[in-house]
Amino acid sequence: MSNLVSSDVGLLLELLNSAPIVDGVPTDALRGSGATGWLRERGIPGPPAAAREVRDAVAAVVRGEASAGSLQKYVRDVRQVVVVSADGVRWRLEGARFPARAVLAWAEVKDRLRPCENDAECRLFLIDRSKANARRWCSMSTCGNRLKARRHQARLHD
Repeated sequence: MSNLVSSDVGLLLELLNSAPIVDGVPTDALRGSGATGWLRERGIPGPPAAAREVRDAVAAVVRGEASAGSLQKYVRDVRQVVVVSADGVRWRLEGARFPARAVLAWAEVKDRLRPCENDAECRLFLIDRSKANARRWCSMSTCGNRLKARRHQARLHD
């Protein structure tokens, strides 16, 4: 993973998971009085509306509801610049505000980032780090067990 955005991958996952379903009720950490504090705690600059916009855009791409091209507007002004020093050559991003960093982090993990398959009760995302890249649920102990139990009951009643 590129060191340019690897630190942003965890932050992207937190951002995507900021709108979970809790006890059957959709919630959103980026709405209401606690939104600014939520962003500040994570070092995400800007207003909650901007964070919601990029979160929803990346989530739509991950869920297959929008094309990856829809993210272009967030990275339009980003440039990669080479910096040569006594320590060698390194790359620096210019113009990479948080929305651009979120999109660049998505690009690093897009083949392993997916929504939990329990989409009726869960709106969380996961990064599958398993060797087989076959993880399907945010948590086997909650979503995985629920779906497996439902499928088992459905088979018994068919």
